[in-house]
Amino acid sequence: MAADEESTARERWQVRLPILVGTAWALGLDVPSELILPGGERGGPILSPIDPTLADRIAAGDFLVGGGGFGHGAVADAAACALREAGIAAVVAHSFDPSFERSADRIGLPAVQLNEALVIHTGARLRVDLEGGRVVNMSSGDRFPIRNLGEDRLAALREALLARG
Repeated sequence: MAADEESTARERWQVRLPILVGTAWALGLDVPSELILPGGERGGPILSPIDPTLADRIAAGDFLVGGGGFGHGAVADAAACALREAGIAAVVAHSFDPSFERSADRIGLPAVQLNEALVIHTGARLRVDLEGGRVVNMSSGDRFPIRNLGEDRLAALREALLARG
């Protein structure tokens, strides 16, 4: 391995993912990509079929919370990108569509699985510790282990973080 490749590899492992803190927006059980990104076109308001005013109320650094199969559908890649562009810090769900999850990893949008995702309500303050593998509901004191963040996914998120600068 060349010296510059070794240096780059070392740099990747020195990057720590930030601990994320924000407000939860609970969306319910079934959130297909078509509800996230109506018409499949980026640039419009996200989540408008769920609530036409929601995009205006979400602040950068907030979290979306959903049930099983989050982001399934024909526009999963575009939906993940639209959420990242809207400033969503992470998506918390019981499970994700594999296509949505891969897209989210590629662009640095953490998609974290919790068995207890549906007990998190809109307005709860969350602390998502990706490196520590847990989500803390600061409003209730509950702590939940993240099920789907192995070293390979953490490495993908670190790569995306480095690429964004």
